[in-house]
Amino acid sequence: MLEIRIHGHGGDGIVTLAELIAAAAMQTGKKVQTLPHFGVERRGAPVKALVRIADEEIWVCSASYQPDILLVFSVGELDFCLEQGIKEDGRVIINAPATPSCSYPIKAIDATGIAVAEGLVSGGIPYFNIPLSGALSYELGIPFSYMEEAIHKKWPGKAGIRNAQVASIAYEIMKAEEDNVTRK
Repeated sequence: MLEIRIHGHGGDGIVTLAELIAAAAMQTGKKVQTLPHFGVERRGAPVKALVRIADEEIWVCSASYQPDILLVFSVGELDFCLEQGIKEDGRVIINAPATPSCSYPIKAIDATGIAVAEGLVSGGIPYFNIPLSGALSYELGIPFSYMEEAIHKKWPGKAGIRNAQVASIAYEIMKAEEDNVTRK
């Protein structure tokens, strides 16, 4: 079973991202589970969500203290998120323009920059969870067509088309970065 713990703040789209990843993974034939965890329901309050993906039914319903992947929405939260636990051989994906120093394998994707550049902003707030859906689906080996379908189910019409386009940019960036590392 693969566990992904996502950290961010209320209003960042943490729960939506977890649901998108679960929906896309389910299309690959996997069993999935999402568990949101938040205290005070307000914008800016700490929020985390857990996604479990497995070949068999998932019976455990507890929090994840040692996830395989830690997805962090902000560089300032990295140390705090790591203190909450990660597997010894775990890896980190972070929303950042550059890769910060970390004792675990880490990949940075400038999801905020992508959202802003693509105009995926409302009320001055970028929807960086959308690019992160593309980045995480690539990291998990989920074909983008499955993520695209999950996005279209969540947002039919023009919003779904636009969100899928932005998610695909992050997916392709992650793919290109891996291709560059492989060639070296």
